[in-house]
Amino acid sequence: MTTTVSAETATAPPEERRSRSWGDIAFRLAGRVAALPEYDRGGFAGLRRMDPDEPDTAAFWRLMAEEELLGNPDIERKWGLVLHGIALMTRTTGEDEIAGRSAHNGSIPVGRALYENGYSESRFNRLLTARADMLRVLLARMFRMLAAEDASFNWREMAQYILNEGYDDEQAEMGRRRLARDYYRAERRSSQQSEGQGD
Repeated sequence: MTTTVSAETATAPPEERRSRSWGDIAFRLAGRVAALPEYDRGGFAGLRRMDPDEPDTAAFWRLMAEEELLGNPDIERKWGLVLHGIALMTRTTGEDEIAGRSAHNGSIPVGRALYENGYSESRFNRLLTARADMLRVLLARMFRMLAAEDASFNWREMAQYILNEGYDDEQAEMGRRRLARDYYRAERRSSQQSEGQGD
């Protein structure tokens, strides 16, 4: 059986020099998940279907082992949510290039993606105030909604947001503020463009 490997995986630095930052891990995982439909459709479908609170697919465990993320059930659950969201938002049609299908787009902040894809202000405010299990539920819904819109965003940012929740309160708050700034900047740009067209 021939295995297709993403360009990112093929050019990855040696294990001992590979970045261990959460954002960089999420970036690598997005590239790997985008390549899954090429050689492991069942694994890709499993990531989309799995309950991130109880990850049970071989693809999840394999990806976690490759990144040396196994061992802490709480961290595994958080990465389960990250991988579930990445899989949901990875496009399976319309792009020939693996990079073109990726859920990750480093130039689109999460807050901006939410505003531009019709995520209402009331839902956004609930997301900002949610913690723990409720946050996980709202994020899973948000990923499905954005997947339906064929949206992508910066998964480095989202992974840090998910992983800091309940771990580093200061960083989690900074993540919420970043989401809010980018959401309302996008709203302001949109209203300025509307005003400009009205002249």
